[in-house]
Amino acid sequence: MKYNGIIEKKLRVIENKLDNIQEWNIDSFDKLKSSSLLQNAVERALQVAVEAMIDISERILALENVAPQSTSAANVEKLQTMNILSNQEEYKDMVRFRNFIVHRYEKIDLEIIYDILVNKLKLFAKFIEDIRNS
Repeated sequence: MKYNGIIEKKLRVIENKLDNIQEWNIDSFDKLKSSSLLQNAVERALQVAVEAMIDISERILALENVAPQSTSAANVEKLQTMNILSNQEEYKDMVRFRNFIVHRYEKIDLEIIYDILVNKLKLFAKFIEDIRNS
């Protein structure tokens, strides 16, 4: 399926944020922990990347004339049932993480942030691949 330029622009936002995170070369938990600048930058980059995922999901549903679901995670799940996204439970976890950052911003566990950096960044690349290949 071919989507409009707005979706491609948002995919590039995700790619840009991933590139930023890679450039920061956060190779240890201690490096992240020792820099409030890095902590804030990573937190914001992840938030923006997930926001773009949410926007893309909502836009695709609109283009497909499918009613939006009750939550952003449900929108992602709907795209999975439509075979636009692969069945990655972690996609919904990323949306939930974004909600946590936005609503529980006063105390974000750095270990969660670091775990995402080490183990979950590939999910953004998979999301981009899923959308471009749909």
